[in-house]
Amino acid sequence: MKTILNLIYIVIATITLYACTAEHAIGEPVLQDTKGMMAINIITGDVQVDEYVYSARFIVFDNVSTYPTVDINQMVILDKNNVWSFNTYLKVRHNQDKALIVILNEPDALTRTLESVSSPYDLNTIKFQMADIFNQNHTAIGTKGIPMTGIVHNISITESHANENSALAQELRVERAVARVDIWFKTYPWFEAAVTENTKITLSRSYDEGYLVGPDIFFGSDMQTVIPNKEVVWQHTGVPLKIGYEAKRYCSFYTPERTCDAANHNDKLILTIEGIDTEEGQRRAVTTLLDFTDMTNLEPLTMREVRRNYVYKTIANIHREKIEFYTTISPWTNVKQDVIIDPQYFLTVSEDNLYLPNYQDRADVIAITNYDHSDRNYPDGICIGETRYYTKTGEPVTDTNSLLYGWLRVALDEKEGYLRREIEYSNMQEIKIPEHNGCYAIAEVKAGNLTKLIRINR
Repeated sequence: MKTILNLIYIVIATITLYACTAEHAIGEPVLQDTKGMMAINIITGDVQVDEYVYSARFIVFDNVSTYPTVDINQMVILDKNNVWSFNTYLKVRHNQDKALIVILNEPDALTRTLESVSSPYDLNTIKFQMADIFNQNHTAIGTKGIPMTGIVHNISITESHANENSALAQELRVERAVARVDIWFKTYPWFEAAVTENTKITLSRSYDEGYLVGPDIFFGSDMQTVIPNKEVVWQHTGVPLKIGYEAKRYCSFYTPERTCDAANHNDKLILTIEGIDTEEGQRRAVTTLLDFTDMTNLEPLTMREVRRNYVYKTIANIHREKIEFYTTISPWTNVKQDVIIDPQYFLTVSEDNLYLPNYQDRADVIAITNYDHSDRNYPDGICIGETRYYTKTGEPVTDTNSLLYGWLRVALDEKEGYLRREIEYSNMQEIKIPEHNGCYAIAEVKAGNLTKLIRINR
């Protein structure tokens, strides 16, 4: 009697909140070494480019605990744009000791190697070249996306999974094969600094290659241990960008996963920042990514590894006479993506420090931007953000019944969505008390993901 082929249902989980659905043809040719058809439901959405999926390889092994054999090894090229997740059905053999490995966005240079895989242990030594995925300086992704992989063990397929309605539901979360190093800038309040064409950021002790599939205890794979010798550089182009009081991301590097636990720390990543313009002249600073905090520890930890699918966020706080660095680490999925500064966009204001001591005093500010994105879920043009109130000593005022709260009126002109708007600031509090002398408000002006802060003093 012919063996009944059964179905595994796979959901590739991704990291976005916005999606729409498209269909992929079921009746396409199937590679000869596969065991049946895959019916794929593609979901697309407006997400970061490093989350897009361009291809997917499914490798299913039988008898994983004893003598592994390949059940299916099939790759699908997705012919839609901006795919970030999809559902698929696989027909596989009955076996109670199966494992599934999914590889997304495999580099072309590895396709023949992956096609010849005969055991899960073969995957332990397969490496990708950074040059096959990123630009020369490892700051931008190529046209085929970042490789992502995921593994599920202990899969059992029996006759109870005979059709689509009774298919085994299996969720699989994939991880990017690299880490990301983000560099953010902020300034000390009322200290002027800017990124210009002279600004250069260098990441030292990176590396040119990495393991495609991440560490897995079951298959005995681990991180690579190498002598990091790659230096990559980002340099600003375009108009100067004023550095604000709120931290913004200006640059990102991608770097492969590896250990970095040398006793003398000579394998730690190093960031060098040059050419920051300040009111005291140009600044240069160097920091080693040695200590960091994460989502669960408040005390600094010493970095022992560069982990795939994690983001190493370094904030450079530019003070008078010095630059302070602070590094945190978090999973890629926990990193906000809506704070990236686009070097080609700007938001300027005619004044950012106003004085309105008396009732009905008013001042007008002209805001101008060229931020014309319409695909990032931001309001069009220039708009008003949050207003916060402070005492004369800089303490936040949160009591809405306080006379130090709510005294400022902020109004835009009626040209909604325009890239040039007039903003009126008015002191609308008739009662005046001694505590008002020296208190102030900070009002936000926004255009897309750009923000300007206006200080209004009393």
